[in-house]
Amino acid sequence: MERTGEYIDASSRMLDYRGMRSLYSQDNVYQAWLDVEAAAALVQADMGIIPREAGEAIAALCRLDQLDMARVEADYARMRHPLMPLLHELVRKCGPDHGRFVHWGLATQNIQQTTTLLLAQRGHRVLLDVLVDIIAHLSDLASRHAEAPMAGRTHGQHAVPITLGFKLAIWIDELLQAYERLRAVEPRVFTVTMGGAVGAFNAIGPKGPEMQRRVAARLGMHDMSLPSRSNRTHMAEYVQVLALTASTFHKMADEVAQSSSVEYGELFEVFADGVIGSSTMPQKVNPKLSMGLMANCHKLYGLSSMILTTAHRPFEGDACANVIYDTGCAEVMEIAIGIFVRAEALVAGLRPDLARMERNLHGSDGRIFSEGIMMKLAKKIGKAEAHDVVYRAAMDSVAGKGSFFELVRTDENEALLFDRTENGLTLKTDGLFGLSTLYANSFAEKGRSLSLAHRGEVEEAGGQRAGACVGC
Repeated sequence: MERTGEYIDASSRMLDYRGMRSLYSQDNVYQAWLDVEAAAALVQADMGIIPREAGEAIAALCRLDQLDMARVEADYARMRHPLMPLLHELVRKCGPDHGRFVHWGLATQNIQQTTTLLLAQRGHRVLLDVLVDIIAHLSDLASRHAEAPMAGRTHGQHAVPITLGFKLAIWIDELLQAYERLRAVEPRVFTVTMGGAVGAFNAIGPKGPEMQRRVAARLGMHDMSLPSRSNRTHMAEYVQVLALTASTFHKMADEVAQSSSVEYGELFEVFADGVIGSSTMPQKVNPKLSMGLMANCHKLYGLSSMILTTAHRPFEGDACANVIYDTGCAEVMEIAIGIFVRAEALVAGLRPDLARMERNLHGSDGRIFSEGIMMKLAKKIGKAEAHDVVYRAAMDSVAGKGSFFELVRTDENEALLFDRTENGLTLKTDGLFGLSTLYANSFAEKGRSLSLAHRGEVEEAGGQRAGACVGC
């Protein structure tokens, strides 16, 4: 298996990682470093900072297949520096005339920090695609089950009746907010820093800010307002946004895992014949996707705290923060894609048992309709007295003193609350599900609209969206 920061579980092999498991592979990191060097060289050549011939020669050789990587690896053992072995080989390949302009006026952290964010941006775009797919799946389910009745629960107990579509609308709403947050941080997060050792362009001089702006444009990134290598609050913000998004997936997975228990039997993960839950308990059908998703969410929460520690290191640069930042950001992106694709697989295969949901709805002897009954009575006798009447009927029902409907019924309120049929009293449920169906349909439509808009944006951007550079 490729290098990955996620917790590996039984579902890992079946998931579609959208090509992201190798995002931070050593070759990808090397090539991204070279992409940034190439972009800088070409921009510097355009601006007359270095000779045009040198810039073009450097960019042409900024490809792994143009370098002797055995030499690079040998130099790593000798130099013990993250970037110099690669630069040393690039200088050698460029020759004395052009090689002396390699890495002109730049600092190692300019390349590494920009590369970290360049790769993160590529991963970010895939995360957005997966998120939109999740929202689309949920939107289809919400509209399909907009009127499917089920129990709404608070504190683990029956609260008021809702529909499955309403529950899914809540998830859609949170994920629409997540999408907005992820898009909003892009200009702050995915930035190029070319300011030299401390960010003041000491080596490049007055042309530095314009050079950085052009490098950002060439890489399809944003221009860092003040390119200080000690400013890492932008990536810390991004990780917090990812953690918030993960918390919604966590909630979804937790509900599915609990709802799939024998006691609930309401929501289930996709199941295929031949999948085994236990070596000793043949009957087990475990919520594997949900459990793996929740485990990786916990890991991401921990990493979000770790990345915060890079934001408050002293002075204009700090090697401790560098190490945490570079490796931590890679791990964050690897775990995030694992979380997102698990969530996508979960909702794509979500199976509700509608009959069991309706049966569970009536599992509290009708007491789940207490609020609705109370509010209907309140129009005649006032809220306080209505609460007392319904409370007493509910508590007597719990104590086994009779049916809740019979206990709450009086000759005066029967016509208001019930229809009498051959099977006994039937509650008039008009209005008792609130705006569940309306919200389900409304947020399903919002989800579909976002999906269409996002996919249109992706198609319009075409190949430029991928952020691929390789020689720029």
